[in-house]
Amino acid sequence: MALSALIISGCNSTNSYHVFDPPLNSTFSVPAQDIILVRPNLEEREQYQLLIVHLTQLLSQPEATHEQKAQILYQLGIIYDRLGLDVTARTMFVSSLIEVPDYAKAYNFLGIYLASTERFSESYDAYDAVLEIDPEETYAYFNRGIALYYGNRAELALIDLKKFYEYDSNDPFRIAWLYIVEHEVYGQEQALTNLKERQAKLKGDIAWGPIVLDFLAGEKSESEVIASIREANVSEDEQGRRLCEAYFYMAKQAALEGKFKHAYDLFHLALTGNVTGYLEYRYALLEIDRFERKEQVAQMDRQADLEQEKRSNFFKQQADEARQYFEKLKQENPDDPLFALPPKTIPIKEVSPNSTTTPATPAKQSTPAKPTTPTKPTAPGKPAKPSK
Repeated sequence: MALSALIISGCNSTNSYHVFDPPLNSTFSVPAQDIILVRPNLEEREQYQLLIVHLTQLLSQPEATHEQKAQILYQLGIIYDRLGLDVTARTMFVSSLIEVPDYAKAYNFLGIYLASTERFSESYDAYDAVLEIDPEETYAYFNRGIALYYGNRAELALIDLKKFYEYDSNDPFRIAWLYIVEHEVYGQEQALTNLKERQAKLKGDIAWGPIVLDFLAGEKSESEVIASIREANVSEDEQGRRLCEAYFYMAKQAALEGKFKHAYDLFHLALTGNVTGYLEYRYALLEIDRFERKEQVAQMDRQADLEQEKRSNFFKQQADEARQYFEKLKQENPDDPLFALPPKTIPIKEVSPNSTTTPATPAKQSTPAKPTTPTKPTAPGKPAKPSK
């Protein structure tokens, strides 16, 4: 019964142990006024399905060339990706490369899928292939930079992201990613300084994105960012895309500040618009998975510690009980010589298990001398006969 209680206690201790404070499964941290839920566009999904039928028919045409089939398969991959059918989309991109092995765009998408499933080495190879086939496919620098960041190679990621930024320094989201990676490489102060310098160079009337940089710079609050999306005169689809991006970068900032539970909740909100074609959607899934794995590993470590502690306590209890029993016998039988004499200790010579010393051969005993036959005593008065 006592052992069962100990096991139950250990299980409860493990379930109540959390690496994050507050725990990931605690009350949702985002206030209700900062939550906007967007309905899925059913009409768009229907159009995608009709387009799949049309492209599949084109694919079956006997006169279609390898190049045409590769393009059709690539388009099918994009459609399946937007429908959230990842496995089918990845199959289409691979099939496209079978038709045309040097199709750079297909390699680019394949790299995104590999990186989002944390197969980073393979994703780097895919992006390297893109840039080798078509150096003008500049988004490969962006995608490889993000993959390097999530693969714990922030310094290398910064090289790619800076190069991508040079192609278009007026894109707020290129600046946002540079800030995220520089925060890890240089620290908060330098990353913030660089962010404000790049932000000051933005030109023209940019409809969406600058307010995200204002938030990262600490000039806008989460509520102000969400309010701007709510008040913008845009379609519901565009609103969903903006929410996906806003929640993602708000989550990254929360994580940088050590507010992990809040970041975890914001990453979930980034998924609500079902904008599966956006990198922010895909990497929000990865971020959530990493949070949950970290929690699971911590709980497994805690369980192992509890099991070890339980075994140690058990052996200690057994030793204490044996000692108490011995003391009781000693008190009941004070005259027993077993308790009067101290225990003998037999010295044991330690021998190394790796020792190659051969034990000494015992000395050979000498053969005892053969006894001589005693001489027969002579009669009195007669001298002894000399021996021959």
